[in-house]
Amino acid sequence: MEEERDHFYERTKFSEFKSNSTYHQLLQLTDDEFDVWAKLLRKEIVGQWDLYDMPPVIGKNVDGIVKSFKKLRGNSCDFWEKDLSDDPTSLGIIKNFNKDGSPINQFFPTMLKTKVSSGATHDSGLSIYDYFGNDEMEKTFISIMKRAVRKDSMYIFSHSLIDKKDVNPFWTGQTGYDFLTDVHNGKVFIGEYSDYEISIVKMQRTSLANYGRLNDKFTGFKNIYLEASEITELIENGILPKSKLNGFNDVVEYKLLKNGKKTEYVYQVRWYERKLEVFPKLLQVIRLSCGQPVVNFPALTAKYLYERFTSHIVTDDPLIVYDSSAGWGGRIIGAMSSRKRIHYVGTDPNPDNFIPELGISRYEYVADFYNDNCIDDYSESLGKFFEVEKQSNTFEMFQDGSETIEQNPRFDKYKGNLDFSFTSPPYFNRERYGDEGTGQSWDNYTDYDNWRDNFLKPTLTTIYNNLKPDRYCAWNIADIKIGADKYYELEGDSIKIMEELGGEYRGKLKMLMSRMVGLDPTKSGIKNSLKRNGKGYKYEPILIFYKPMV
Repeated sequence: MEEERDHFYERTKFSEFKSNSTYHQLLQLTDDEFDVWAKLLRKEIVGQWDLYDMPPVIGKNVDGIVKSFKKLRGNSCDFWEKDLSDDPTSLGIIKNFNKDGSPINQFFPTMLKTKVSSGATHDSGLSIYDYFGNDEMEKTFISIMKRAVRKDSMYIFSHSLIDKKDVNPFWTGQTGYDFLTDVHNGKVFIGEYSDYEISIVKMQRTSLANYGRLNDKFTGFKNIYLEASEITELIENGILPKSKLNGFNDVVEYKLLKNGKKTEYVYQVRWYERKLEVFPKLLQVIRLSCGQPVVNFPALTAKYLYERFTSHIVTDDPLIVYDSSAGWGGRIIGAMSSRKRIHYVGTDPNPDNFIPELGISRYEYVADFYNDNCIDDYSESLGKFFEVEKQSNTFEMFQDGSETIEQNPRFDKYKGNLDFSFTSPPYFNRERYGDEGTGQSWDNYTDYDNWRDNFLKPTLTTIYNNLKPDRYCAWNIADIKIGADKYYELEGDSIKIMEELGGEYRGKLKMLMSRMVGLDPTKSGIKNSLKRNGKGYKYEPILIFYKPMV
């Protein structure tokens, strides 16, 4: 009898990869040798992904998953903040960067196979998986690894020598020339710093003005650079081995371009730990450089919304909440972790999220996992003294499209009985979930007007018609940019449809997204952005609709 396997991935074993060399070893490779390494890395990652459903992320073991999930129910979800802007439609800010619900991703191994497009059609979309599984992407992948790993363009494996002593405490105020001389003479990397090494990176002089913008704590400080003449002299005097030159051999002051302009160069000193292995830091390079990863909806934000927008309901029965696009499971875990009695009803046609050998969906699988392993200690402790029913929430899943679910007889019992609806629907064709012919809205309705009229409108109609009066719908959706000043207006169209149905638009909550280092969305032309405590954030709108009493 075949042993039943778990349908989630655990902590991955990249440390056992043959490609898990040290950063120092990679710097010693020739271009051809580095290409061989990058191909091996690509082969090992896609092999693990295909064979064990393990994408290139770290993950937790079972105990770690349970430990994180157990924290959800006791979290008070104190995420709301007043919006101090002059936006009359704002209902406030949601600031939740808690990661306790992140193991939900491990139950949905195809997340990073989702293709994300950037234009008006879905044809240009690439997934992170494509960089590993698509043979046509091999050269692109190798190029990314040379730039982002060997040259360390994101400063993940190495640090620049700067005039900020607490960052590089072995620096005593020398010039770059004297520092390299002292390194050569054995005066710098001694004692606790004996395992450190240097490399030299060639940089365009025009990029120097950007220093400090990437991280606020470095504002006002400077990198220590050398001129081409200094590097050449150090090499000629036997002080700087040419093997320390990272990704280049020609030490030049400038290069003359075809248009007659000059590109001037300076040379940056980097330092790193000789024994530093590329994993797990390499996973950050993959996440930031190999396509755009989709993100899960935070379970605790979902829990907060369920509890806030049902707080006016007085009932002894479980609250029926409806999720018309169940996505990657964040909202079902938010429902299971609520101390309110909730019956979660969700639907999603993506066949990747169903487990044929078990005859259930991944949503049901993870909800059962939560209920079996993470019920609060209160009911468990009572069970030591007398029989007590576990305080778990319930669920029912469908595999229908949200625009057609009303045709399913199983859904009849929920018609007119919904206490709250909350989802994050597809943003038209921005993300391609599943393959063609699998019932996805981006495939069924390929132009925006068709998608709006035959997916968005019937989905919202189903929600509104089946909400009880005096109930709310929360709708996480955003306009998508398709040109310099052109958008598909998903927000406005959603509001228009709901108001035509009789709903009241109460405004929007602004869900803050994690800040990207070096990016201020308020200065980058990003439509949904705001300033908070002097820092720029991108936010996702959560539109709030109310169905009035008859």
